[in-house]
Amino acid sequence: MPKSSQANLRSSYSAMGDNRHDYEPCYYFNDLAGPFGYHCHDFYELYIHYGGAQAYCIDNNMYPLQPCQLMVVPPFHLHGFRGDLRLKNYERAYVYISPSLLRQAGCGQIDLPRLLTSRTDKGQYQFNMTPKDAEEGKRLVQRMMAGLHDTSPIGRYTNHVLLLSFLQVVCQTVSRSREHIEPLALNDPMQEILLYVNEHFTKPMKLDELAHRFGVSVSYLSHEFVKYTGRSVYEYVLYRRVLMAKEMINSDLPLSEVAYQCGFNDYSSFLRAFNRQAGMSPAAYRRQARAEAE
Repeated sequence: MPKSSQANLRSSYSAMGDNRHDYEPCYYFNDLAGPFGYHCHDFYELYIHYGGAQAYCIDNNMYPLQPCQLMVVPPFHLHGFRGDLRLKNYERAYVYISPSLLRQAGCGQIDLPRLLTSRTDKGQYQFNMTPKDAEEGKRLVQRMMAGLHDTSPIGRYTNHVLLLSFLQVVCQTVSRSREHIEPLALNDPMQEILLYVNEHFTKPMKLDELAHRFGVSVSYLSHEFVKYTGRSVYEYVLYRRVLMAKEMINSDLPLSEVAYQCGFNDYSSFLRAFNRQAGMSPAAYRRQARAEAE
């Protein structure tokens, strides 16, 4: 497909926006993309890379990227590109899909979440695709995008069939993959700092103490952390706490206990942070999550 036609298929990043909670397809090409930053969400991301990026971060590891590779990112896993990167001729296709819809898509024949997590729980997030399967994945995503807002019964059914076909390509790729791609070895102080923050974000954290621990100045830490993640240390810690709360909300713990275990000193600060990030209260989020799981 010519680049001019590809550009017409770009869509704005919404991360299951527009009141969607089930799935969202996107094909994306940009001759100069970024800056980015690490992010996390409560649904699966099935991402096919075609070109323009050299490495992709998931949690505390960075993985080398090649064309025709599938990345499987489960819910609540931090991922993305360093915040200061700009990518040339960046091309990808991806589908966001909720755990409940992914489970239903197995049609009682296969447990798709279990298939994916059987690999990702072992640290395998990356899978080599054949060029044919990668192109088929792109074609299916583009067709899903074109019909996503057709709310007629036939339109919804057609898009559901396309989604199942895309998941079949993903399933076949994951099932036949035998190669475990190792993360890149990094010697980067900011990566070490990020690892520490990711492991201690539920505890009190002061900027000067963090800088002292890693032998850097407060100004260096503040500046480089924003470049790396797209957020200040304070904002990033709140972000991780709310994401942890989203995961724990599916349990039967009282919301006050969820707030405490995620590092909030009181429920009011938890409520403010959760509302700002999720766009709804913790109680509303719990009701929505339970309704979708039924």
